[in-house]
Amino acid sequence: MDTREIILIAGGTGLIGRTLVKLWRKKGYSVRILTRGKSDHEKGIFNWDPAKGELDEKALDGVTVIVNLSGAGIGDKRWTKKRRKELFSSRIESTECLWKHARSSETLEHYISASGVVCYGFEDPGRLHPESDPFGNDLLSEITEKWEAAADLFSEKCPVAKIRTGVVLAANGGALKTIAAPVRFGFGTVLGSGKQPVPWIHIYDMAHLYDFVREHRLAGAYNALAGNTDNRTLTKTVARVLKRPLWLPRAPAFILKLALGQMASLVTQGLKADNSLILSKGFEFRYTELEEALRDLYGKV
Repeated sequence: MDTREIILIAGGTGLIGRTLVKLWRKKGYSVRILTRGKSDHEKGIFNWDPAKGELDEKALDGVTVIVNLSGAGIGDKRWTKKRRKELFSSRIESTECLWKHARSSETLEHYISASGVVCYGFEDPGRLHPESDPFGNDLLSEITEKWEAAADLFSEKCPVAKIRTGVVLAANGGALKTIAAPVRFGFGTVLGSGKQPVPWIHIYDMAHLYDFVREHRLAGAYNALAGNTDNRTLTKTVARVLKRPLWLPRAPAFILKLALGQMASLVTQGLKADNSLILSKGFEFRYTELEEALRDLYGKV
């Protein structure tokens, strides 16, 4: 155990962030969290305001790894003009703020940035996208491309890893909670055609993949997914694990577009991604079968 590791997390109160904080503190590392609230150094909490470029400088004392998970939720609100601006700024400004304050650090060894596997676009849903594929031409691809470009500011100082995350399966948050809620109450349904691909990863593997990247000081972009399924299979497997029927007709794409606007692309379109690169580095997934992953999350229902 390397107890000298001091990790600073931006976005440490989110789904992945909370899991990482718990994992790394259990391993004995010093973990600090950036917050827009007041600093509490004894609890490892440090204030920052990315929009103003401000950060409690004590947060960076001795820091060896910075993990940036910041970013407004892609699926939290309709993509109005104001919201689209926020999706960009919450990612770019947070990264630039971190770089502004960390560029003079004498201890920083590694920068790890969250990213999105949606970066390849939805033009070819049948293709298994490796990390070498170009970025797509849609909004999500543009956001991800600029997010990763901002992360690369750190490359002049240390290795930079970009974790292109798929759909994270967790019982207490994220996309799965949204999918499972109507299923539990008997109102679950397949969205759109049901054929749209869904690259997925169990929250346990998501956290341990970050830990693996940190431990080996990896650089570059990595697709973070254990497998690819589709919306129909995912929804039906959730229903089977929860022992609930699916009796409603599927929700047509045009209805979803009316309800969600441009954001409907999150559920009506999809892509497949290749995880060969992270596997070639020696990472091993614990959960590679969808039903096994869901049963672990929901236990005996």
